[in-house]
Amino acid sequence: MLTADHYSWGATAKELTDSTFFEELGKVAKKFKFTFGYCIFCIAMMVALALFVPEAWRIDTFAAIWPLAIGVSSHILLPVALNPSLMLFAF
Repeated sequence: MLTADHYSWGATAKELTDSTFFEELGKVAKKFKFTFGYCIFCIAMMVALALFVPEAWRIDTFAAIWPLAIGVSSHILLPVALNPSLMLFAF
């Protein structure tokens, strides 16, 4: 039978270090380099398929582009927007 001392609450140790806005952008870019690379590839393919392919293959309607554009923009912005160290705005 388990007693009360088997259950304990703990917290993870997270320390906020002093960093500048641009240093944190570099850290985010390093951690999410593959995500950003894939997003840039998706943006390039959206542009290419809207402008540079034969007319019959073009994907240039708003309803077709909007969902991927929102997904790609979210994946680019969220690592930056949700980083608590970037919210300090220390330049």
